[in-house]
Amino acid sequence: MKKAAAILLVLVVVLAGAAYWVYESIDLIVKLALEHYGPQVAGVEVKVGEVRLSPQDGTGDLTRVEIGNPPGFASPRSLRVQRIAVAVDPSTLRAPLVHIREIVIEQPAITYEKGDRETNLDAIRHHIAGYVKEAEGASGSGDKTPAGREVQHRFRIDSFAIRGARVTMTNPALKGGGVTFDLPEVVLRDIGGRGNGVTASQAAAIVADALVAAIAQKVLTNFELLRKGGVEGAMDALKGLLH
Repeated sequence: MKKAAAILLVLVVVLAGAAYWVYESIDLIVKLALEHYGPQVAGVEVKVGEVRLSPQDGTGDLTRVEIGNPPGFASPRSLRVQRIAVAVDPSTLRAPLVHIREIVIEQPAITYEKGDRETNLDAIRHHIAGYVKEAEGASGSGDKTPAGREVQHRFRIDSFAIRGARVTMTNPALKGGGVTFDLPEVVLRDIGGRGNGVTASQAAAIVADALVAAIAQKVLTNFELLRKGGVEGAMDALKGLLH
């Protein structure tokens, strides 16, 4: 009896230690999840330098985040950002519906590259859309894990913003050059605010669509601004990026 009680006590201690590790290591868990599942959703490499997220108040940030480029594109990456600020309702961190108060991507460097048939951002956007469609399947229930099980978390995002972005547009005709311009602030509100929220890949699809639309709008309304970019033949070359 004493032996059984001792074994039970050890088991409780081990489980308590494991629970404490999970609670205190949420930073590492988020980093590993992004780098593991991000490529499955976007079809490109995802790197995260560091994640700092407080389980107490739900605030934190991700630093040195890089999103790669799809095969066939020359640029080393499609996006690089030094800091992404996040604020989450801490009481929902492990709930089925996670409430994210705010996500702010600060001063990202974005490469918008024309390929043979589409741009790099369109390729990523289409991959995300395909992932969402496949994951939802006929049931429309949302993402699935690699083992085919339904995901355990959905999200409601009050505010998502991209601020201070610099976009470099390039294609083979520019021979390594490009035109760089500032992108107006992109703000999305109430993502997944109705019903049961959205899955991570559904949120990614919404953001990718908004980013590509914002870049296209900037180019269409600011041809004269881009003409002053100083790259010979830039205007003719950049026209192909919009078709």
